[in-house]
Amino acid sequence: MSSAQPSPDGTASPPVVELAPLIEKQQGRRAWYRVFAVCCLITFLDGFDFQILSFTATYLKGDFGLTDTQLGTLGTVGLFGTLVGGLCMGYLGDRLGRKPSIVACVAGFGVFMMAFALAETYEHLFVLRFVSGFFLGGVLPLSWALTAEYAPKRFRVTAISVIMVGYTLGGAAGGPISNLLVPDYGWTSVFVAGGVCSLLALAPVMIFLPESVKFLAQRGCPGADRRIAAILTRLWPGHTVAPGTHFVAGDPQPPAAGKKFTPVTLFKGSLARITPLLWIVYMCSSALIYFMVFWTPMINERMGFSVSSAALIAAAASVAGACAQLAISRFVDKKGVGSILWMPLMATAAMLMLGLGAPGPVLYICVIISAKMFINGGHGGITSIAGTFYPTAIRANGAAWASSVAKVGAMVGPWLGGVLLDAGLGTSGAFTTFALCPAIMIVVLFAMGRAQKSLSPDTEGALASTAPEDVVDVADPAAPRPDTGVAASVLTGGQGQAVPGAQKREPQP
Repeated sequence: MSSAQPSPDGTASPPVVELAPLIEKQQGRRAWYRVFAVCCLITFLDGFDFQILSFTATYLKGDFGLTDTQLGTLGTVGLFGTLVGGLCMGYLGDRLGRKPSIVACVAGFGVFMMAFALAETYEHLFVLRFVSGFFLGGVLPLSWALTAEYAPKRFRVTAISVIMVGYTLGGAAGGPISNLLVPDYGWTSVFVAGGVCSLLALAPVMIFLPESVKFLAQRGCPGADRRIAAILTRLWPGHTVAPGTHFVAGDPQPPAAGKKFTPVTLFKGSLARITPLLWIVYMCSSALIYFMVFWTPMINERMGFSVSSAALIAAAASVAGACAQLAISRFVDKKGVGSILWMPLMATAAMLMLGLGAPGPVLYICVIISAKMFINGGHGGITSIAGTFYPTAIRANGAAWASSVAKVGAMVGPWLGGVLLDAGLGTSGAFTTFALCPAIMIVVLFAMGRAQKSLSPDTEGALASTAPEDVVDVADPAAPRPDTGVAASVLTGGQGQAVPGAQKREPQP
């Protein structure tokens, strides 16, 4: 282990470790695999708890005497809750930490999912759906931010896409689980099961999920260096941290770094072009996907399928969408935003085919599954890039604002679907109307691809799609790096080998 060099007054200057290159060059992937696994569990439960309403909507409609518009409004108020929750919990995540905010969200949606089963009136359903939506919406951007801060840059988009596959699969699980529980125990049993599982998940979240070391370094809270050292030695057993080591995030900073966050920060420099485009495409994608998420099971029933068959078709479509999300993530990692374009292109064609009329059962199943596959794939690609445009200091806020603004579009999806169905336009009219969403996405994604190529250097460093040759090899002492006043390694492995990215401060004259 190398020791700190003495300063001119004879005292040793404290060693300094940049966390960004350490994570980028981590030996083994145990650290982010752990974060990745826990975040997958969280998003799976989040997806199940959110989407289960669509699989039980038929029973709610019968028990409470609801119209399609009222059902759509329940979907919309839940999404409004996710809007508020995303903003509030994103703010708390950047102030109090990712982990405590995630714990609060998981506990919150677990409790209020069970409370939903006790509702006696439509008004009760309305209020409880909003509150559970608050916590359901808050946990997603926090999971994205924490995953992004532990994943190497070359895998960041893929990692975020995969945890969102957990969300999709959780939603898909609602179909077979509702078929299993509802006939014997009623629709309330599904909400109780979701709430209980969410509360049980608090144990692995609290035990295995680490706080973001970049967040701790960025905030500079008392005792932060000791907490970071403890987390690093736990995640990378066999490596030690030099006593007195000071940690810095090491990420490129936005123009307003070090200042209090305001939404204006998201429009500084080259982000002034990217942020509005990201919000527009995210809104269109969310409107489309939540129309499909909420109404597909009931539309399947109107096409002549039984309740159980309709749920299984919707679940199969969600699984196909999850596969598309996985497939698109690697293209985004390598090719950037432009690689998402073909997803909304194919989704537009599928939606128009569904809008042309009522095909036979087999053709309908093929087209509805294809539509969900392309819609979910495009949405997964967009979701995976939402947080990667922003550096550590504003990443949770950037992802949270993108996610929350998208809920403005998402809230339109279930409500407008109910209005169109109540108005007598039928499923054909609804599909044709919502085909406009992927058509708009094609244009905006093309513009985003052009804007991404011209990003200024202060922002480009935060992109997950940075080419490998643009990443500084911190293991090479001759590699050029920003003038941070840090050099040589102080974090060593079990055999005394240097861990890339660990450095010490040169004495200042």
